[in-house]
Amino acid sequence: MPTKTNQWILLSVLALILILSALVFIPMEKNLVFIDNREAALSAFIKVEGDAFQINYTHSIHLSDVLESYELSPDDNLRMVELEYEDFNIGMPSNAGEGETFVEKDGKYLITNMNKEVSDFRLFVGDIDADLFLLANGQEYDLKKTLDRGKSYTVKVQRLSLFEQLEGVNLNEQ
Repeated sequence: MPTKTNQWILLSVLALILILSALVFIPMEKNLVFIDNREAALSAFIKVEGDAFQINYTHSIHLSDVLESYELSPDDNLRMVELEYEDFNIGMPSNAGEGETFVEKDGKYLITNMNKEVSDFRLFVGDIDADLFLLANGQEYDLKKTLDRGKSYTVKVQRLSLFEQLEGVNLNEQ
């Protein structure tokens, strides 16, 4: 009888270890991640509540504000849906593309109805004192406080396990 009890305890412990391992190592939660391009390592992440976020930055050349609005597609791609900016200088569009709407409003230019879907995009964190914020979940996150200046990052949607989340900085915890 003790042998069967010992076997049952051993099987229960093994099952518990397997269940806990699955919870820790299987990617579950969908996050917006920032991957260091040189080291291919997770630098930061944030669970995006809902399906939208924005990046607000000061353009490094003409030093005016730019606001890019994104939505998360059901297949984990990023869809740029709107762009707001103040100057037509280098790096900014001078008109809307096919199917998009261009509006000038309050001294700013706005392109809406954009449908530019990508799996990821590159974000360069300049080594200048200019704004770079992520707007998500009703909060504003200063990316220059989290990401290293002078480095580039791949931004994409990725499911992370609890173990992988130990590697990067959770923006919600700052």
